[in-house]
Amino acid sequence: MNVKSILASVSLLVAAGAAFAQGPAGQLTREQVIAETVAARAAGQLDQNEATINQSFLAASTSTRSRADVVAETIAARDAGELDRNEAYDDVSYMTPRAKNANVKAQLAAKTVKGASAQ
Repeated sequence: MNVKSILASVSLLVAAGAAFAQGPAGQLTREQVIAETVAARAAGQLDQNEATINQSFLAASTSTRSRADVVAETIAARDAGELDRNEAYDDVSYMTPRAKNANVKAQLAAKTVKGASAQ
């Protein structure tokens, strides 16, 4: 009895797998779905939501200012204290210079001497 039920189950599974592998008649290919999606997007037929409503910032734009101008303006704003500050910047431990111990100084001196002799 068990052998018959196992064989019946396996044959049903094989038949179901074959039916799913063939797919229903009239099913669209991946390329057709992509083409329809692109056409619907171009026609404005896709749903809009807060994630897709304003993506104008993604469009390529040309800057009217050079990188050097922007860097100079940022440095001037930083020096004038006009940039935003956060709690990490105000933490004294980040702003306090740390003294190097004698071991670190010796290692740096050895590296400098070694680097100078290699040149």
